[in-house]
Amino acid sequence: MMISASRRERTMTDNGKMAQVLKRWRSVFPTIFVSLFLFFTIFFLFGSKQVILVSFLTLFFKTKSTQDFTFRELIQAYGRILLAGLAAYGATLNLPLCILLNLLVPFLLVYLLTDKFTPKAYFVYGMAFVFLQLLPIPAKLLPVRIGALLYAFCFLTAVLYLHRKIFRKKRHYGTVRRGMANMALQLEKLSEGRRDQRDMADLVQMMYHMNQVIYASRNYRYLADRYGKINYYFMIVFQRFRYYMTELSEPKKCTAFKVQRYHRQLARVFRDVEQQMNEADNQELITEIHHFQSHERLEDEKLNQAMEFILGLIGFALKEAVSTDKANREREWRRSRGRTGSPKAFFRNFHPDRFQVRFALRLSVVLCISFAFCRITSLEHGYWFPMSAFLMLMPYSEESMLKLNNRIIGTVTGLFITFFLTEIFKTFWGHIGIIVVMTCLMYYVPVTSWTMPMYSTCYGMALTTLSLDTGHAIALRIVCVGLAAVTVWLANRFILPITAKSEFLKSVNDLLDIDEKLVGELQKSLYDEEDRSLLREYMMVSNLLSEEIRNYMKENMGENEKQFYSRLLPINRRLLSEIEQIHAYLKKYKVSSRENPAIEELLGNMEQALKRIRRGFTKNELNSFLTAGSEFRAYGKLEEEIYFNTLALNCMNSVARISEILPEKSPNNI
Repeated sequence: MMISASRRERTMTDNGKMAQVLKRWRSVFPTIFVSLFLFFTIFFLFGSKQVILVSFLTLFFKTKSTQDFTFRELIQAYGRILLAGLAAYGATLNLPLCILLNLLVPFLLVYLLTDKFTPKAYFVYGMAFVFLQLLPIPAKLLPVRIGALLYAFCFLTAVLYLHRKIFRKKRHYGTVRRGMANMALQLEKLSEGRRDQRDMADLVQMMYHMNQVIYASRNYRYLADRYGKINYYFMIVFQRFRYYMTELSEPKKCTAFKVQRYHRQLARVFRDVEQQMNEADNQELITEIHHFQSHERLEDEKLNQAMEFILGLIGFALKEAVSTDKANREREWRRSRGRTGSPKAFFRNFHPDRFQVRFALRLSVVLCISFAFCRITSLEHGYWFPMSAFLMLMPYSEESMLKLNNRIIGTVTGLFITFFLTEIFKTFWGHIGIIVVMTCLMYYVPVTSWTMPMYSTCYGMALTTLSLDTGHAIALRIVCVGLAAVTVWLANRFILPITAKSEFLKSVNDLLDIDEKLVGELQKSLYDEEDRSLLREYMMVSNLLSEEIRNYMKENMGENEKQFYSRLLPINRRLLSEIEQIHAYLKKYKVSSRENPAIEELLGNMEQALKRIRRGFTKNELNSFLTAGSEFRAYGKLEEEIYFNTLALNCMNSVARISEILPEKSPNNI
């Protein structure tokens, strides 16, 4: 009996593993199909010299197939690839152009497309620029290359739309729906007098994910498209709800019959939003929210006002969600240009402390050196040097060293396998068979593993050994990969390195800097001068920085170090929510400094306090200087508004708490 049970367990385990393998193959099949289809059609239609296009075009498909896209966005991306291809052709004409373009083009690609939150947005276009230099073509073949690219663009467009229709449904605010269900569950538990921190942790994680979605939808002119905008509104809803649950409500007081009834009915409203929210007509949901607001109230005016603001924003977001074009952009969300208006601000954008500037310069120098070396030495198949260097060099030094190690191990192993396979399969179709098998395996394994470069080495060597002796090809490959490894290692050490620790320290400083800027925008709102797009961007970046700090803590810190930042992040998150709610209140009731000079004084004091906090953290000179106290203060005409005064007092306390804990930690002690 026991033996039989053990066999059943092993069978179930084996079946589970097999199911996972099949699921993985199904998920990578579209990418494998695109790669093989492009390889064979381009090879036979446009010639072997154009097969180099397949690698970065397949990566483009793999990336875009996981995202929402519009036809206009595809055309823009194709335009960037085409321009990169033309620049690559120019770089192959002579040595001066090679040096100039390999310094300029990679710098522009990285600088314009990436930052610390999207560090690899340059990769497809950089790969196109690098790979299209690897096999120089004469001028007469340039129209053929352009024709091959245009053919590939048409195929990719068709297959991307087909993939979206068959394999993947368009996004319908899945995280928003999960968040609404989470809020309903928390309200139901609150009505029973209990609160589960795991529910709140799940909601916070959803907020971080939504920030990434919003940030990814931006471009040079607009902060977010319509899909990102709706995610932003609901992210603010979740942020306000979290504050309502953790800072305003008390579980013990929520079991009274009227409060209990209010929260249970509100939970039903939230579940209706979760289940019925759509992009065609949300009027019934909006009516349901308005009906709830007009018939249900909490006796605690502070809680009632807080929830009124949450419900008002949900109703507004539901109204805005009714659209057929989620990629549409609106003037209200146009990104601010004020930060680059002066020459000083313009040159500050190119300061070597900036993440994208540091990596852009490092990548440009490495590519310039490697391609110049190839032209000067005329080393046979020397293009493996810049190709390997590009694939090894990553924004962060730690990741780059991991890639370097994986590339060396994968290359050596791949060459060993290639030696035996090419001895067995010596014919043209034998080599093609190796390419097909390696393509399948290459896209099946994780990108971060050493097996990925192993299979890609076999793929490349199978092509190379069609026209070159196997032993000679292996020796050249080892030399070029070795040169690339040495170059990348030196670049990571001496050319503006970016380490996880250095960026962590910058993230903490930036987080404190954004707190100060947000209060500055609050002050401007008293005079109707604030830039709402800028304020929204600060809100998103603050959340993204918090997530970066949290991830670094988990992976790189001991328990003693974690304690400080585990205290800082919740306080900063609370301050962020308080600032956003104060801003919403001031705008809704059109509060001015003339009518309420005490508010201007409050915000001015907080801004000065935050300036000193940031300066103190940076220079390790911080002393406690702000005491919020526990005395309640009413602000002018708002003296009856308990919700606002609670926010104001809590906001002062949050700033004071940050000032109290920061002397415990300085950058030198991390």
